[in-house]
Amino acid sequence: MMSLSSRQVALLLVLALLGSKPWPCKGTTNSFLPKYHVHIVNNLSDNILYVHCKSKDDDLGSHALPVNSEFQFSFRINLLGTTLFWCNFNWGNGRGGSYKVFWYGTGLTRKCNYKNCIWSARDDALYLLNLFENKDEKYYDWGH
Repeated sequence: MMSLSSRQVALLLVLALLGSKPWPCKGTTNSFLPKYHVHIVNNLSDNILYVHCKSKDDDLGSHALPVNSEFQFSFRINLLGTTLFWCNFNWGNGRGGSYKVFWYGTGLTRKCNYKNCIWSARDDALYLLNLFENKDEKYYDWGH
């Protein structure tokens, strides 16, 4: 059986620490991990959409989106593949809810074409644009 040298153990520890949280893309980085972009688009008929997105490590703040505008953010996934972002949505008379908008998994990442997750807030539900099949998919019904 092969034993690990102290140098190999140190390298594994550094990689584990680097992979423990997503790396925000606030500048240039030479990372080998993929960069994802999440877009939240207000396609409601006549309401401002209030959005507050976060992950375990990052709070992206609250945003008021007029009709036909969008909020977007970018990040790199972590080495462990546990990157998760969710957003609280509010609009109209108590409509909205809290929904996952990114998780690292083959189902979602394929639909996002391994790069862009485009969510559309509409009067009846929250939709994801499936870029792989070029169609909108109803993902979440609004809570009341």
